[in-house]
Amino acid sequence: MRDVLLEKIELLRQRMVNMGLEFGLDHPEVLEYSIQIDQLHNELNQIDHGLSKVGTSKKTYRFYLLENHAYFA
Repeated sequence: MRDVLLEKIELLRQRMVNMGLEFGLDHPEVLEYSIQIDQLHNELNQIDHGLSKVGTSKKTYRFYLLENHAYFA
């Protein structure tokens, strides 16, 4: 679940940056991407907080991009 959230965050971030460069940072779609990313970050923080309560360490990760897809290892 954590990996899926990380991938979604990265893909939305890329889209947000591309839209921001093309239409400006105050464009409604750019702001919508920002809101979606914030919501996913909140979910990720809840997962991480839950893991720390039960004593499970977070898995470290690396990601790489290929053809508009983010892959985590």
